[in-house]
Amino acid sequence: MNLQEWLDKVAVRETIEIDDPRNASFGDDRQAYDIYSSGFDGSYIGHCSLIEKDISTGLFKFLAEHEVTDELTHGVGFSPKEQKWYGWSHRAVYGFGIGSTCKKGDCHYIGSTIEEQQEAAIDFWTEEHHKNVRCEGIIEAQGDRFFDIKWDYTALVPNEKLRNTIGGASHFITPLGRGEWVAKTLEDAKQMAIDFNEGVS
Repeated sequence: MNLQEWLDKVAVRETIEIDDPRNASFGDDRQAYDIYSSGFDGSYIGHCSLIEKDISTGLFKFLAEHEVTDELTHGVGFSPKEQKWYGWSHRAVYGFGIGSTCKKGDCHYIGSTIEEQQEAAIDFWTEEHHKNVRCEGIIEAQGDRFFDIKWDYTALVPNEKLRNTIGGASHFITPLGRGEWVAKTLEDAKQMAIDFNEGVS
């Protein structure tokens, strides 16, 4: 399925006028559309121009090629042809079917215990110039909970002002998930796609 066929099948298209500020980067191309899902919940999916320099065109071409046409909403949709649920954001897109797995370190991994989530948060902030990454407690603010993550900057971090200092971040604690698991049904695959969308958004 090509992009135009996909748009014709799944999208309610609204042509953007030439003087619309959103169209400024596309010159006089009138083939630029705001896309809303049709046949599901009417949610906004995104903006698409049929010219190649629109960065979002690549995502929509991918969804068209994989025929992601059903229950399409912002960030999740189903491909009847492949029997897969796809999750995406502006960062990444991935498909899940029966037998798909979720392992520690995956974008769609959500720890099933507070300890697993803390370990995942420490892994997330561990990188070349962060040593001794640790959690120094839990912070509560406006009804949300965060891990108080700290690390020591190495003596080789490119920003000289950070060398041998302490850095840190507040890492949001999500509701507990399933940890590592395998999709046994298409409903499971849909949940993986939803978790992936949230993980890469």
